[in-house]
Amino acid sequence: MESEWKWDKLDPTERRIAELLVEGKSNAAICSEVFLSRARVQECIKRILIKTGANSTRGAIAFLVEERENLSLLRTLDQASDGVMIIQDRVAAFANRALHRIHEYEPYEMHGVPMLELIAPGSRDFIMKQYELRIRGEPLVQSYSFRILCKGGQEKDVTVASIRLTRYRGRPAVLAIVLPAAEM
Repeated sequence: MESEWKWDKLDPTERRIAELLVEGKSNAAICSEVFLSRARVQECIKRILIKTGANSTRGAIAFLVEERENLSLLRTLDQASDGVMIIQDRVAAFANRALHRIHEYEPYEMHGVPMLELIAPGSRDFIMKQYELRIRGEPLVQSYSFRILCKGGQEKDVTVASIRLTRYRGRPAVLAIVLPAAEM
């Protein structure tokens, strides 16, 4: 279940059936609620298993619950006034609107960008070392300053106000709260 699966990969019928599975409904209850035959519901469940990469309905349900919680968390983080980034596999897996403003990017342009492309050349070695140590779970300082690269290429001072190891979509990731240095 380490694929880049998201709820939006499900068609509307699959999404509704997935929601009912998460609620703990049986196949019979799902059939009566969505007005589909048992065969059609079972076919949708098979497609959900394929799309989530799960080996069983129980595994798919666990994955669906985790993904729904991730989506809820991301919606909350996107509304934060401080910059928030989730880095996974050295790539920006998520950056909220506030962080996009700090970096002077349009909303969601940073998603999928390698983290080194967002860091000023003079800060890259330090940040990569911090990232690697954090991924290994070693205790580190929670706050430090460094320079980022903005969209136009100019450098800007920022401060990591808080950083921690977390899990995102089933794998290790680093969650950081970033402020322009003047705000700290």
